[in-house]
Amino acid sequence: MTATAVARPISNPIARAFDADTARSAGYLAVGFLTGILGLITFILVVTFGATFSALIVGVPVLLAALAVSRGMAEVERRRAAILLGTPVPMPYPLVSGSLLQRIRQWLAAPSTWRDLLHHLLVFPVTLTAAVVALSFWAAALGSMTLWTWYWSMPDDKIYLFGVWDSHNPFVIDSFGSAMPWVGVGIVLLWVAGWVTKAMARMSVRYTEFLLGPSQSGR
Repeated sequence: MTATAVARPISNPIARAFDADTARSAGYLAVGFLTGILGLITFILVVTFGATFSALIVGVPVLLAALAVSRGMAEVERRRAAILLGTPVPMPYPLVSGSLLQRIRQWLAAPSTWRDLLHHLLVFPVTLTAAVVALSFWAAALGSMTLWTWYWSMPDDKIYLFGVWDSHNPFVIDSFGSAMPWVGVGIVLLWVAGWVTKAMARMSVRYTEFLLGPSQSGR
């Protein structure tokens, strides 16, 4: 019997810049705007209420509620990671036992509790930075590709690129002919934008994996 060889699909770096992974990466960063803001709000609420009520009689239920909110928000972020990873980041929390106060002490002693808070504090700037970098490439690409359609709407019907705004600037778009070469530049930037979007999303999700996932340190 002759074995049938299975041909591997050819990896096309041009097509891969605009595949489903790129769409998932863009979706991951877009959702991160909302969850990042919620995470920052969670950090503020947990720290504020925890510090305010910890010394009062009502401090125990308030602290429990704060921990529950923090862990709930962390779980939202773990599930957001599934957009890229295909599965949520595993939960790292240790098992606790004993009385209510003993359980609270164990929760507070767990590094994962404080890693959750650190993630809530920094997830928004991390996601925002990643999204802005990716969006800048998409904007530059689309802007370059469409220069010929809107250069005339600028003051003096000119667009000055890279340099001072005078007649000696070699990068001046002031006619259809001078704008058309930038279409090619935009196409290249569009390809780069796809890969940059993937890279920024991967950087962001690695941050979530590092802080919210299990580690070898007995979190």
